[in-house]
Amino acid sequence: MSTLDSTVEVTGRVVDGVALTDRQGAFGGRDVVGPRVDVAFLRQVLADRSAIPEVFSSAIREFLQRVDSLQKLTGRLRGGACSGFEREYREICRSIDGAPWYDNAITPQTKHTIAKNRYSDVLPFERTRVRLPAAISTGPAGDYINANFIDDTYIACCAPIPNVLADFWHMIWHSDVHVILMLTNFVERNRRKADLYWDSRGHAIDFNGVFVQLVQEEQHPASDGFIIRMFKVWTSATESQPRLVQHVQLTIWPDHGVLRDFQVIAPMLQLVNSYRDQAALTSGRAARIVVHCSAGIGRSGTFIAIDIILQALHGAFRMHASDASSSSVELLRQSLNVPQIVHRIRSQRPGMVQTPEQYEMIYRYIAAILTNSAAW
Repeated sequence: MSTLDSTVEVTGRVVDGVALTDRQGAFGGRDVVGPRVDVAFLRQVLADRSAIPEVFSSAIREFLQRVDSLQKLTGRLRGGACSGFEREYREICRSIDGAPWYDNAITPQTKHTIAKNRYSDVLPFERTRVRLPAAISTGPAGDYINANFIDDTYIACCAPIPNVLADFWHMIWHSDVHVILMLTNFVERNRRKADLYWDSRGHAIDFNGVFVQLVQEEQHPASDGFIIRMFKVWTSATESQPRLVQHVQLTIWPDHGVLRDFQVIAPMLQLVNSYRDQAALTSGRAARIVVHCSAGIGRSGTFIAIDIILQALHGAFRMHASDASSSSVELLRQSLNVPQIVHRIRSQRPGMVQTPEQYEMIYRYIAAILTNSAAW
């Protein structure tokens, strides 16, 4: 087990005498049924273009033509040239950030809630904000945490700062989270982007009644791009059962930037969604995923948009296989409507998909998998 950042001290109480357990079968040989995005299925369907129905092929061609036209289209924005991607992105931003309701939709801040934000200019919408449980929301900051539900499936949040670690783990426990996707390094360009929120030596830590223990950590065998971990999480309540929380950290995506290696996305998605499905089988209900980068809007928003699109693509092809109706075609067209999807998630957490380059990356990744099996 490696220590990623020995200079960062986890804010919590070390619990002595807790054995490292539940190691078996964490990262290999797991019997996982029906992942949300079946990468192998999508790859197979898209590789055999002759088997794709013409109505689907037509919708795909329309999408690819749109990507091409956005690339070629140039306009003038603030005195400089911009691509069609940037123009479309700016229109989405203006439609939300410039709306009359926008300022009033942001969670009002006090000196106590301000202290819980990693960045002063990255704040949540109140309507979709995650509320901390009553057990730890008795202080002056109340139930505040800088995190938002996205489609009630994802929780997008800032990387927790030291005085928010207990809040973060209570959110994990009480919001039925089984998977954490971390899309940042701890330090990037000599600036701290995230703080360690577990003990890297494997000690159990008491975060105000929620106990967290790292029980396994390793590089993903198929890629140097991400690290996989497993935590055991439990509470002091006698009736509670320990929960295994899977943690995937992508280490090659630069802040405010885009992924250059698209091939890392598919194995990461397959891993994350297989964990979610395994958790659903175990718990009997859908498992949420926490997604965070540093601010919880740029890389996090881009990943969530891509995952939503691929889930819808997967659903459209599955639906057509069992029932060749117009519903599957409509689902396919909706899945390829990038502006609509980005608008939807940006309406649930401010700033989701933070830059025009990240917006363009969504288009380019989907275009790549639709035209080139090597992108998988």
